[in-house]
Amino acid sequence: MISRKLLTFFSMLFLAQVAWAQKSDDIPGPAICASQEALECSPIAGCSRVSLESIDGPQFISLKPGDPHLLVTLPNGELKTAKVERREKLDGKFIYQGSEEANPEADDAVGWTLLISEDTGRMVVTLAGGDTAFVIFGACTLL
Repeated sequence: MISRKLLTFFSMLFLAQVAWAQKSDDIPGPAICASQEALECSPIAGCSRVSLESIDGPQFISLKPGDPHLLVTLPNGELKTAKVERREKLDGKFIYQGSEEANPEADDAVGWTLLISEDTGRMVVTLAGGDTAFVIFGACTLL
């Protein structure tokens, strides 16, 4: 005969799996990502390694399940938010996408993608606008 405690445990486990399945397109908990390497790419010049400071790239990216925004920390310490317009989990990777309107210092609007490997926590960020693209590599961990 199954004890009540064991039955309660399995019921809770089942409910947790159902809840996770409903939110499977999002990370399982709050996470922080740190940028480690950046490339700037253009059609003629190709790609070259650059510093995050030179491209005003994200030093850290904070994300929470269900939050429609990412919190981005720039190399100078400034905090910005980026609206997540699309999120998906595909082949063991969490994918977040959005776009930003041009600002007075920028030439063009930018589309971005943040991809996080579920298995390794490795991160790739791509930003594209006009005739330039940036690729940023890093790693993420759950908090």
